[in-house]
Amino acid sequence: MINPTAKSQRRHWPLFASAAVAGLVFVPAVPAMAQQVPDGASNGAGVSAESSQGGIEEIIVTARKRREKLQEVPIAISALSAAQLQRRDVQSVMDMSSVVPNFQAPRNTVSFSAPQFYLRGAGRANNNWNAENAVAVFVDDIYLQSTAAAYIDQIDFERVEVLRGPQGTLYGRNATVGAIKFIPRRPDLGRVQASLTGAAGSNNRRDIKGYVSVPLIADKLAIKLDAYLTQNDGFMKLVDNSNKVLSDDVSRTKHYGARFSSLWQPTSGVEFELNVDGYKQDDGTNLSTPIVPDDPTSFAQLLSKSGTSNFRPLYGPNRGSFEPLTAQGGFRKWPGSHYDGYGIVFKSSIDTGLGTFKSITGYRKYTGDYVTQLSGRSSRSTIFGVTIGSTVETHEDYKQFSQEFQLTGSIAEKFKYTAGLYYFSNQWHQLQYGSTIGVPVEFSPVAYPGYTERFGGSYQDTNLDSKSYAIYFDASWELVKNLSLIGGARQTWDKKRISYDSRFEDNLTRYPGFPVNPARDFSRFTPRVGLNWQATPDILLYGTYTEGYKAGNLEGDRATSPGPASNYLEPETVKTFEAGIKAEWFGRTLRTNLTAFSSKFKNHADLISPQTVALSDQRINGIELEVNWSPIRALQIYGNLGLLDAKYTRADPTHPIFAPDFYGFAPGLGAKPVAAPDYSFSAGFTYEQPIGKLGSLSLTGSVDGVGKQFNGLGVANLDSEIVPAYAVANTSVTFKTMADRVTLTAGLNNVFDKTYWVTGFFGSVPEYAGRNYANGRNWYVRLGYRF
Repeated sequence: MINPTAKSQRRHWPLFASAAVAGLVFVPAVPAMAQQVPDGASNGAGVSAESSQGGIEEIIVTARKRREKLQEVPIAISALSAAQLQRRDVQSVMDMSSVVPNFQAPRNTVSFSAPQFYLRGAGRANNNWNAENAVAVFVDDIYLQSTAAAYIDQIDFERVEVLRGPQGTLYGRNATVGAIKFIPRRPDLGRVQASLTGAAGSNNRRDIKGYVSVPLIADKLAIKLDAYLTQNDGFMKLVDNSNKVLSDDVSRTKHYGARFSSLWQPTSGVEFELNVDGYKQDDGTNLSTPIVPDDPTSFAQLLSKSGTSNFRPLYGPNRGSFEPLTAQGGFRKWPGSHYDGYGIVFKSSIDTGLGTFKSITGYRKYTGDYVTQLSGRSSRSTIFGVTIGSTVETHEDYKQFSQEFQLTGSIAEKFKYTAGLYYFSNQWHQLQYGSTIGVPVEFSPVAYPGYTERFGGSYQDTNLDSKSYAIYFDASWELVKNLSLIGGARQTWDKKRISYDSRFEDNLTRYPGFPVNPARDFSRFTPRVGLNWQATPDILLYGTYTEGYKAGNLEGDRATSPGPASNYLEPETVKTFEAGIKAEWFGRTLRTNLTAFSSKFKNHADLISPQTVALSDQRINGIELEVNWSPIRALQIYGNLGLLDAKYTRADPTHPIFAPDFYGFAPGLGAKPVAAPDYSFSAGFTYEQPIGKLGSLSLTGSVDGVGKQFNGLGVANLDSEIVPAYAVANTSVTFKTMADRVTLTAGLNNVFDKTYWVTGFFGSVPEYAGRNYANGRNWYVRLGYRF
């Protein structure tokens, strides 16, 4: 944040960090409540039930691609069970913001179906074909390059693992700040299981989710079918110039799909899985709320970077209108998005004399189109003969294939290893129209009927063909009792081939210099090394040095000049030092996991416009703390805290942080990187009280908070980009019958109806000044039955 006290705040950062870490332990601060489960069954997180005296559940994770206890893995990792996701009313990955330390997933400012991910103060705000995220997403062990396929509807996941920090060794490119793993629950080989859950709530929310798992051959073959339908009218209102409501479902969402999974274990040590899923997403638009400074006619206030300008919603929070150009429509006649796709995963594993050999084959495909207006006002801005509209229309055809071979094993229980080969390819075709380029109208060959001026838009027809090859190795070697050397390495080769055509408004006349066919190869060696000391049976200390790598992308997304359409950016790299302490206390009733890290990024790509990107180097230090406490069986308390100190260390001379505002002020290297709040936290509790033979009643409460930050596609540190600090409270009450057959929950999110915003669009004209606010107070009721 840019203000006179910024340097003072940085000086006091270590003091604040120490005080916050010490204080959080005493906050009535859900993640891991011990679950009563039938003998031989898991409770939804790959965990075992605890004794009646209370305790923290034992979570099994696969962060190192082998099954290990969470507390024995020398990685900063958060694991969320199915029960946690339900208690938090997590409907999609975007609801996980703040639930994990230093993790944010705000809604995409363009399309609902493409979440944004920021972890440890780094990530990427858009989902363009030429921009890959720094947070790698895996579903059922398959990497998803396009986050348009990463809007994960919560059907029946066994757990979600969030690996913080570079994961370049085991998870490859595009995991420079971490990886998210969604692990679906597998079929049960021993007994029939079924569940059906329905929910209703504010904004006409309606959810139906269920599954049935059936063993076809006892202990050998089982199948499982999941299905879901989730929809709501959203909380955005469409208004006209007089602020009259025209529609209250402009931001509607409707998602439905199904997943078939199978598990076959013909003999001991041999296993096969075949999983197929399909989905459809029909959404409205994430229309931004237009904002104006105190003096709407002042460009000085609009472009201020000194922290002196205040902004207000033009029509009110979560209210916006369509400009005339949006209504034209190209692929769709109404702003919104539609995606449909499917995926196939085949896994096989066999125990050998060398270890367990595993093959993972995955294929995913989707088609999608959307029309969106980036601002939320009903008039166009035309300046100096340039039409600055704000419509983007896109059609995408995407498919990917991956193949991975793994070998995991151990030698005399002293040397544990994972080795593998990996291949990935994807083809991404996109036809896109954008009116945000600002093309001089006299250059536009056509004019829309009924309009007196020409529109400065352009079409881009692009085809991306990328391939990636890798070989990796990761190991843990016990040098002496309880002291292990850990490390590994990965060698990656990437090939990218692109055909790029850019046309005028008529979609026929080419811009000069097009088409172009840029191609480039990349390669990178990413090592990891560290020490792991099991000081006591309940205390683990570790320290690591890790490198991460993200392949270079093409600079221009909607370029009208062959320069950005042919220029590949240099690869983004990161070097991270990390130290952690994982500990359990008082008979495993208290768990504390503390991590400190320092990361140096090189060639981080900051988006300036659809055809302009500036590179920068950044240094991000941080602390992460997770606390789980179960003083008695009936009470579970939790808290997490993330602290960040992020700064630029170098930037291209053309980077907007060096551009002065109307007052002559430029933040320069003192600017604050995007989505890097000084702090974020989450705290809460669950208290469960038995009700005789009827069952039990439980009360949950939580508070999630994020500190002041800059957030939006802009990286100029404009006053309009400042997100004030906010904290949101949520609560719910749940009744469960004996054996948890029937569950009834009533919940309230944003209890105090806090008005806050999380991201937006910003630029040099009022057309671009817009914010995306969060939902206000909202309620839900959920009824579930299982057997």
